[in-house]
Amino acid sequence: MSFSRILTILILITTFSLSAQAQGLLNRTVTVEAKKQKLSEVLNIISKQGNFFFSYISNILPQDSLVSISVKNKTVRQTLDQLLDGEYLYKESGNYIILFKKSPGQVYYQVTGFVTDSKTGQRVPNASVYERQQLISTLTNNEGYFRLRLRDKTPTAAISISKDLYTDTSVLVHAGQDQELAVNISPVSYQLRVVEITGHNMKVEKTWWGRTVLSSRQKMQSLNIGGFFADKPYQASLTPGLGSHGRMSGQVVNKFSINFIGGYAAGVDGFEMGTVFNIVKGNMQHVQVGGVFNVVGGKTKGVQIAGVHNQVLDSVRGVQVAGVSNIVEGSTNGVQISGVLDQIHGNMEGVQAQGVLGIIQGDADGWQLSGVGNYVGGEVSGVQLSGVYNYAGHDVGGTQLSTIGNISHGTMRGLQLGTIFNYARHLKGVQIGLVNIADTSSGYTIGLVNIVKHGYHKLSVYTNEVVNYNVAWKTGSSKLYSILLAGLNVGDNKIYTVGYGIGKEFNFNKRLFLAAEITGQSLYTGNNKDSQLYRVQPLLNFRISDKISIFAGPAMSFHLYEEWDPKPGYMSELPGSGYHPFTLGDAGRGWVGWQAGISIF
Repeated sequence: MSFSRILTILILITTFSLSAQAQGLLNRTVTVEAKKQKLSEVLNIISKQGNFFFSYISNILPQDSLVSISVKNKTVRQTLDQLLDGEYLYKESGNYIILFKKSPGQVYYQVTGFVTDSKTGQRVPNASVYERQQLISTLTNNEGYFRLRLRDKTPTAAISISKDLYTDTSVLVHAGQDQELAVNISPVSYQLRVVEITGHNMKVEKTWWGRTVLSSRQKMQSLNIGGFFADKPYQASLTPGLGSHGRMSGQVVNKFSINFIGGYAAGVDGFEMGTVFNIVKGNMQHVQVGGVFNVVGGKTKGVQIAGVHNQVLDSVRGVQVAGVSNIVEGSTNGVQISGVLDQIHGNMEGVQAQGVLGIIQGDADGWQLSGVGNYVGGEVSGVQLSGVYNYAGHDVGGTQLSTIGNISHGTMRGLQLGTIFNYARHLKGVQIGLVNIADTSSGYTIGLVNIVKHGYHKLSVYTNEVVNYNVAWKTGSSKLYSILLAGLNVGDNKIYTVGYGIGKEFNFNKRLFLAAEITGQSLYTGNNKDSQLYRVQPLLNFRISDKISIFAGPAMSFHLYEEWDPKPGYMSELPGSGYHPFTLGDAGRGWVGWQAGISIF
């Protein structure tokens, strides 16, 4: 026989042995026929058939008493209940069943049994079996077996059985004695899931946090009895399922909740604190504090504080504070503060402040403050302030301030102030930055380079009393445009200039308009001495056509310099003769000059 075959047989034997043991000693079936035999002998018959041993203190069991019993294919538990008149408790330990005598005035009793599919006759695993008043619950095992330990509080108790894709079933039992049930449940012919449009309740189990800290039994319980909820004044737990509400904690709304490690509840209507975490399936109102994280499946109203992370699968109305991040699947009305990241999938009204990045998928009405960047997918009505950049997917009716750049993919009606660049699809407000870009503009752009894709573009070629040949590129809007200019003289009277200016047009009619401009130029005359020329010039323009106009006008000029000492071959006197200059102290002169030229585009 090959080694692989021997290994396969050993695996099968081991698997069979483990499977047989997993069925439970008390669930094994026996057949016993005894008439006036000693109790010890009958127990020996049962143990041999079940292939296990009994363990008990000799003085608690009348071993020599004569008993009669007749059972056929009954479980060991059923057989013992009949043989011992339900006066004993049973506990499995290894291959032993330990017998305990019930205390006088016993306040607990056990309800056990099997849950079976009424159509197929097969046992149903992972069905929720629970008592609504006492909030005691369990799940059936792989053989459909369950056991509930109930308090003897009322004459009767209603046992409910729920399973996903099966109809709910209830069984009434009499309290005070151990008993076994056989429950049949019927599968539903079809089941359409309810799709909740406005919220995300009952989804916490599917979050990363829920998948990590909740057991499969707790998630199955939530799926089976998602429609049952209870209100309780308080609860305390060590971990989910290990607390005052046991495995039913996920179906209870608490007013006061303390979780020494973590908790799992249906809702909070007061105060909840978890040393590590809190998970709430439904709504949370008032105050929730988690040492590491909080997850709420419904609406949050009040204050939510976490050492690391807060996550709300519906909306927030109040304050969220987290050491690292806050995430809200719905809208937020209030304040959201974190050390790293805040994200809102809906709209925001209020304040969002974070150390690195703020994200709002919907509209923002309020303040968004970030150390690195802000993102709004919708409209901004308020202020975006960041250390690097701001982005708005639609209109901006407020202010964008950043050290690098701002972007608005809609209409910009407020102020964009970026050190490097600003972009707006439709500018109706003000842009201030080194480079300003807009698709269309009826506002104001202030910067070194202003580009309007479908706006104001002009190239001017002109001469004046100082420089013979000049060119200027004018961009922006007729309300305010920027000017980049350069000029030179050739021959024995050389001079070179570069400069920047701003201007504005005043239209008189379709042909005639006035351009008021202010420019500043650096002059080069062969040395490194600082020399500046500033001009204020009203220019009368006449449109020859839509693309061509000619202009001329006076100019008030101011020449400021450290020392006027041109090299040979460069312009020696500024301005030329006939302009009657006046002095501006020891480092400048002024005069009235002129300018004339032609503009295209």
